[in-house]
Amino acid sequence: MGSAMTAIKNINTVDLSEAATFYEKGLGEGMPFAHLSQALRHAVCVPLAKHHHSAKIVTKSGAEFGWEAINLLHDHLRSTDKN
Repeated sequence: MGSAMTAIKNINTVDLSEAATFYEKGLGEGMPFAHLSQALRHAVCVPLAKHHHSAKIVTKSGAEFGWEAINLLHDHLRSTDKN
């Protein structure tokens, strides 16, 4: 896994049902989730005081999302939940 984060070109093409792992402090032992949507919900529940700039979510296909993308994807997820 590289250190380059995945750019989100079209938020609607991100597969929220893909397996993903949340890494709180960069790489190391992560917390696996069956779906990216679950990893996003978990990540945003981490208290702000415990946010590490190196935290990220990595999907099974290798896409890597940092805090900015995590927040963007979570906002998208919440908006689709309301529909």
